[in-house]
Amino acid sequence: MHITKRTLIFLLPTAIPIVLYNVSPQLLYVGGAYLVLLSIMGAIDYVSNPLFKSIQINREMNAKFSLGIENVVTLQITNRTQHRTKLQLKDDFPNEFLYTKVIHECEISPMENETISYRLTPMRRGVYKFGNINVRCWGVLGLVVRHQNIAAETEIKVYPNLQAIKQYELLVKRGMLYRMGLKNSRQFGEGTEMERLREYLPDDDFRRIDWKATARHRKPIVREFETERSQDIMIMLDTGRLMASPILLGTSDTPDSETLLQNAMLKLDYAINTTLMAAYVSTLKGDKVGMMAFADTVHQYLAPKPGKKQFLTMLETIYALPVHPVEPDFESAFTYLATKQRKRALIILFTDILDNDSAEGIATYVAQFSKHHLVVCVTLTDSGIVELADQKSTNSKSVYQKAIAERLLQEKHATLEILRRQGVVTIDVPAHQLTMAVVNKYLELKAKSMI
Repeated sequence: MHITKRTLIFLLPTAIPIVLYNVSPQLLYVGGAYLVLLSIMGAIDYVSNPLFKSIQINREMNAKFSLGIENVVTLQITNRTQHRTKLQLKDDFPNEFLYTKVIHECEISPMENETISYRLTPMRRGVYKFGNINVRCWGVLGLVVRHQNIAAETEIKVYPNLQAIKQYELLVKRGMLYRMGLKNSRQFGEGTEMERLREYLPDDDFRRIDWKATARHRKPIVREFETERSQDIMIMLDTGRLMASPILLGTSDTPDSETLLQNAMLKLDYAINTTLMAAYVSTLKGDKVGMMAFADTVHQYLAPKPGKKQFLTMLETIYALPVHPVEPDFESAFTYLATKQRKRALIILFTDILDNDSAEGIATYVAQFSKHHLVVCVTLTDSGIVELADQKSTNSKSVYQKAIAERLLQEKHATLEILRRQGVVTIDVPAHQLTMAVVNKYLELKAKSMI
């Protein structure tokens, strides 16, 4: 409990009897009576405070948060009193989350409800805990503020970006995938899923004529179907030390650089977000999707299977997949996959290339594996390194940074060029373009029957 500014203002008149004591000592009795009256009013205000009886507060949010995007948390407040009530709320959310606002204030009319929403952005996957809701409530007279911690402890899981998948589902139904940056890459032919209607051509099978559409357009119209082809899609996730690097939008020499690193998503997290979106799109296309996570050894393996159940299994398998502070062993990873994956498949490898050693390891085994499978090697363009390579040299430190950054980029581009010459498809894009680049490449390869 604490007193308000209004109470302090009401206390000011008690100074008058003290100042005028020499003039009229009897004023002290008046001041004392005034102080007793003010205390009684404060006690009444404290006892009649509606916080503990007539104010109800609940927290509403999804049990699963999505990584790297804003998740909405809602505080539902109900005022069951006959008086307008002023409240101040502070929710005890995990310190690791980025937030838009900490303290919320509101005034609620009698017998009314109020909704307060704020947004949290988690930057790491895992399990997190919400604490209690801290509330301050002003009394009816506005003299005293009471405090209360409302029990609301709960755990939530931070998953890869599930909201992007929900958005994809919605846009598929509306036929507006272009809003996500997805290209409409399809191959038409025989199948069971009708894709479009078009005018009849002399070499068309008459059994494909749509008679209702023909009557409506007064000319022969045929149904065209999207060819159904079920392939194996295997996604390989490198969880070695290089994938633990955070992706920054730019460089910073400020004292808050460490904070910026903590608030940046890891390369592995971007790869996992893209993995789930690619897997979801593949299952909708009727393909079988599998996944393998490796570092110095293979840590997780899911054989390619079709359907939504496989997607949910993959989600639970990788939502808390850790990074490992070791060098990835590509030889053991591809050897293991070769024993498991006999059928030709589209292999999507998420990894990183930083120096000659890692580049040679990737190039050797990826190129060899591409003789039997179609391999897509996906790397992230580190905008921080690009910015250092493009900066103007103003001192010895910037000259050194620029030289190192240019060398890293040259080595990476050289390795990707070697892979391309040996039949490997490469994708090297900034983090914010990764998901759409991979999904579009998958749709393109499928449409061209290259898998």
